[in-house]
Amino acid sequence: MKKDNAFSGLEAAIVMIAFVVVAAVFAYSMISMGFFATQKVQDVTYAGIKQSTSVAITDGLIRGGYNSDTGLTSLTFSISVPETGEPIDLSKMIYYYVRNSETGNEIPLNYVTPGSGILQPGGSVRVRLSLSEAGLSGPKAGGSFSLEIKPPTGASTLIQRSLPSGYNGGYIS
Repeated sequence: MKKDNAFSGLEAAIVMIAFVVVAAVFAYSMISMGFFATQKVQDVTYAGIKQSTSVAITDGLIRGGYNSDTGLTSLTFSISVPETGEPIDLSKMIYYYVRNSETGNEIPLNYVTPGSGILQPGGSVRVRLSLSEAGLSGPKAGGSFSLEIKPPTGASTLIQRSLPSGYNGGYIS
């Protein structure tokens, strides 16, 4: 009787092939997970870029309509989108108005001119907010207000101004 305590060449080849197959499956799953993670990072990066470039910038001076009895009645200003930005749908803009640090109110779009349209990158539009028609009272001379302009995506723009004590309408610095 002959004893054979060692692996034969065939047994060694089968074990080696099994190790190679297991390693290949493991490597494939790791590479797939890497591609998946890379795709998710790319999606998040593009979403961040889109939000950071979708901003409405106030462009120029702000003009206020004024009534000595009721205070500020309207605001007129220009907003624009940077050349590298995303188009903004004006019908989805939100204008949030606060007078003298009181509770704020959203200005309904039917009191905003223009209330619709698409603002293209590099473009500018003159916006008028009719505060008195919307039922909002503006600050009187010496008071202050804040206006937050929120596009559908991206960062909002905050305007904070104080009216001079002798203010009777016109540009607000």
